[in-house]
Amino acid sequence: MSIAELEAAELSLESTGGLWKDAWQRIRRNPGALVGFALVSLFVFIAVFASVIAPYGPRAQNLLLVQNGCCPGPSAHHLLGVDQLGRDELTRLFYGARFSLVIGVVAVGVGLSVGLLFGAIAGYAGGFIDGLIMRVMDVMLAIPGLLLAIGIVAALGQGLWQIMIAVGTTNIPIFARLLRGSILAQRENDFVLAARSVGVPRRAILASHILPNAISPVIVQGTLALATAIIDVAGLGFLGLGPQDPGTPEWGTMLTEVDRYLQSAPLLAVFPGIAIVISVLGFNLIGDGLREALDPKLRNRG
Repeated sequence: MSIAELEAAELSLESTGGLWKDAWQRIRRNPGALVGFALVSLFVFIAVFASVIAPYGPRAQNLLLVQNGCCPGPSAHHLLGVDQLGRDELTRLFYGARFSLVIGVVAVGVGLSVGLLFGAIAGYAGGFIDGLIMRVMDVMLAIPGLLLAIGIVAALGQGLWQIMIAVGTTNIPIFARLLRGSILAQRENDFVLAARSVGVPRRAILASHILPNAISPVIVQGTLALATAIIDVAGLGFLGLGPQDPGTPEWGTMLTEVDRYLQSAPLLAVFPGIAIVISVLGFNLIGDGLREALDPKLRNRG
């Protein structure tokens, strides 16, 4: 490896390492980001250890607890009450966190991986390939995300995997366009030109020099996309396009099941709604903190 190539690699590593180190220091001084990390950590803890901390089984029914065809409120044995089938509401919320986390992470992972592939090819190849990929992304962006997800689930059928694919597909054009723009801004930098001048292969330049410096806005968008994915999953479940088994403790499905009891037992809809709001708020706060830490234009805001 030549001296110019070594200097280009060193400059690339220093720029990315310094950027992330500086970003971490800024996040530690951001109260909103710290609150977001606390909320998301609580969300992840509940999802991972739901089977340990939940007081009952998520499908355990006790119809003797149902009074006058409806649901009693919170009690000493059931802190958040029971639903219309006598199932513990707190337990189902805990297990619902697990379903929402898994579906959200997998869905964003699908959109992120495919979107990064298309965005990297379009941004670095340019020309006809860039135009073709971006026009396909424009067509996808022209369709509202939730409507596109509904159409995909309707075509594939109900199920958790179908929801993951549908929500992930709606995120593909967002990640693709974002990475393409970031690559276009990076590919004319000095360290990239130095690598080209010494004959470094184009794939190596893209993987080792451009992507590490262009990935930061994509990571921010991925965090925000997790919040959107949780809302989309809950929305699909509420519309009846969620899991095939109606007993699945998924937050959107839980909201669908209690729409007939909003007047007599409104807490059955309030608790899943609060869980969705808290988890989405946590991811949004983290995303905002990362954006302020990584974007030089926002670092001195406030």
